[in-house]
Amino acid sequence: MTIPKTINVRMVVDVCGALEADTLAGYLYMIDDNRLGGSRNEATAELATAVTSGDRIIWTLLPIECETHAAVRAIELPAETCKVERNTYRDSDVSYWVGLVKQPVGNLPYGLTLELGSRTHTVDNGANPRLIEATLQMPPGPTQTGSS
Repeated sequence: MTIPKTINVRMVVDVCGALEADTLAGYLYMIDDNRLGGSRNEATAELATAVTSGDRIIWTLLPIECETHAAVRAIELPAETCKVERNTYRDSDVSYWVGLVKQPVGNLPYGLTLELGSRTHTVDNGANPRLIEATLQMPPGPTQTGSS
């Protein structure tokens, strides 16, 4: 039996580049803190976050250009698999998203829509994140040398 945990997904976006190209491909970098659990494709827009039932996922967004507006408009996952909701930090308008994994996910792509720039242009193409089943990865051990 695995103990549910909180997995943080950080998204860094080059707002100006994404707006100019009208795509997130090459302008969105996603990482999470569950590499030992099996997450893959770190620092890409194709992040595969490893989760198990009961896990909580927190998505946050950081624009590279600090004076440019960027926000997550939507994270689309089937509610029966992962219930997702938008929250706001107390006394601010800065939001984050929280998901509760309710059942095994297999290999589940999800939709991600970002609101970018002063005209709140939404961009939902070029990002292909997904949730995958967690598998415990053993950290590399010391190199064994010598003979017995």
